Amino acid sequence: MLRFFAFFAVFCHHALPHNVSAYAALHIVPWLGHLLAGIAMTGAFGVDVFFVLSSFLITELLLREKSLLGEVDVRSFYARRVLRIWPLYFAFLALVAAMQLFVPGQQIGWRAAMGFTFLAGNWWVVFHGFPSSVIFPLWSVSIEEQFYLLWPAAVKRAGTVMMLALAVGMLALANATRLYLGLHNTMETQAWCNTLVQLDPIAAGILIAVLLKGRTPALGARARVALAGAGIALLWAAANFFRINIDPLKLQDLLLGYPVMAAGASTLLFAVLCSRPMLDKSLLVYLGRISYGLYVFHMLALMCSDYLIPHFTASVKRLVLRELIALMLTVALAAASYRWLETPFLKLKQRFTHVLSRAL
Repeated sequence: MLRFFAFFAVFCHHALPHNVSAYAALHIVPWLGHLLAGIAMTGAFGVDVFFVLSSFLITELLLREKSLLGEVDVRSFYARRVLRIWPLYFAFLALVAAMQLFVPGQQIGWRAAMGFTFLAGNWWVVFHGFPSSVIFPLWSVSIEEQFYLLWPAAVKRAGTVMMLALAVGMLALANATRLYLGLHNTMETQAWCNTLVQLDPIAAGILIAVLLKGRTPALGARARVALAGAGIALLWAAANFFRINIDPLKLQDLLLGYPVMAAGASTLLFAVLCSRPMLDKSLLVYLGRISYGLYVFHMLALMCSDYLIPHFTASVKRLVLRELIALMLTVALAAASYRWLETPFLKLKQRFTHVLSRAL
């Protein structure tokens, strides 16, 4: 469920206008225009919900594996990650590379392509900006892959105190990086896609996994709803009060906004951890299962919906129809990818699995 929420937040960020003036031009009442613009801005932090969720799940899985086997099987971990992430990732890279030949405006450039191929796409964006391509959301996959490369070896060698110290060190490094960037008048993209800047949610996921030690907190429904509401409110504040994803960046907003964002993403994770598991056949569980594909394909689907829906005049009808078609196309592409591309590799991945991950 949380995986789908994270995807849908990012989808809203890319699908909806960010400026209130755009809604005014559509004759949408001011209060609703402000609400929709706020939702669009806040949706960017769905990426950070993914970060805290991935960090938590990977750390908990490694800790349970260490407890069960007496050690962490690092090679098997790498095999599992390769089989889960790489097939769709590189298939999509190849598809987008081919699209350059017949789709106007889709230009990656060989240098950017190399950056994304070697899972350093976020660093390409930091130094050169986003490529003019539907490939650009994959910058966040690069950050996760960089985390996956280093963290298993750390868990293998570190005890509880050392892992907590490493997480706190990551928080300190993130704040020091933002201080440096803020003092040097960094642009938003250079901060947003920087691995060191985005360490807060990753460190938060580690802290939650290590401190909970596999336990599931017991909270009532009202407390869970309150936690979820608080998490969303914190993400809203990071986007619309501290405005950390809008140029020009202010030093105080940069230093305060990212911790607030990480706190919001962590609070949402904690709210979900406290809830009862949903039925395996739930639609939300399925959408969460294919959330990786949803994230990969959503910009392609939005581009296709722009071609399908004429935009000679702006209207609420066109806006709603565009987003609905894009969302349905995203789900269809992700479902097809999961069924025919990803599933064979996921079956192979089971050979390297020692413990099962939580369903969130």
